Amino acid sequence: MPPIVTPLRTPGRAPRVLTIDAEEWFHVCGDEYYSDPRRWSGFAPRFERAFAELLDRIALGGHRATVFFLGWIAERYPDAVREARDRGHEIGLHGHLHRRADELSPEQFREDLLRGLERLDSASGVRPRVYRAAEWSIRSPEDPALSVLAEEGFRCDASLTSIPPLGRADNLPGPHRIELTEGALVEMPPLTGPGFGRRVPTGGGWAFRMFSAGRLAESEESYRSSGRPAVFTFHPWEFDPDHPPMDGLAPLLRLVHFWNLRSLPERFESWLERDRCETVGDALAQLEAA
Repeated sequence: MPPIVTPLRTPGRAPRVLTIDAEEWFHVCGDEYYSDPRRWSGFAPRFERAFAELLDRIALGGHRATVFFLGWIAERYPDAVREARDRGHEIGLHGHLHRRADELSPEQFREDLLRGLERLDSASGVRPRVYRAAEWSIRSPEDPALSVLAEEGFRCDASLTSIPPLGRADNLPGPHRIELTEGALVEMPPLTGPGFGRRVPTGGGWAFRMFSAGRLAESEESYRSSGRPAVFTFHPWEFDPDHPPMDGLAPLLRLVHFWNLRSLPERFESWLERDRCETVGDALAQLEAA
């Protein structure tokens, strides 16, 4: 039976949602060298300081975020998970080993999911109910990974996008409920908007480094005024002024990862000053059927 998809909206102006993918600088998809977990212990760790400084930036304006932790990160930095929890941020799961969901069988996906849950529970006593796959790699409402999430008690996924090739063009761009045989999930897609003559992601570090503040503000206003939460995503490594050079990275990955990287902290702080950020859970509580 195909999933039943119901668009959702907030009854009034929708919130701005801040999310953080808590991962190291070498957690990239699509590169055989850096994405190999067998090499990770040989790379210089930089997460702890970058993440702490990012939390401090957010705290200045009283913002709250949903932090999607890798289980691999939680295992090595349990204090970081507890710090995020104690500061009032929502704890989400980003999987265990930063592997694309659509490259895993349902059994492999479940194994990675449960390993990540175990590490987060051990670090903080929190069992997440919100999930984001690496590189938005749950590609459509029919993806079997969503059935696994529903079976394991998740109530929200934030992995679907309507931007090919990351997702299908016919995916809904705003929040929606996906009813499956195994249960129901709310999907919370990232902010998108026009750019380069097509629709592109506009809610995160890459977009902040590529587009003007005015262009991003237009995308955010379009979503929020129509009752769709504007979901933004950042990574701690984007705020690291001494990010390692990553020799050998493919040209396209290098462009996405490094373009105009040093401009982000200042632009991020200006963006934070304009409005308050909420969590995925805050936004979920405001949604109703469109």
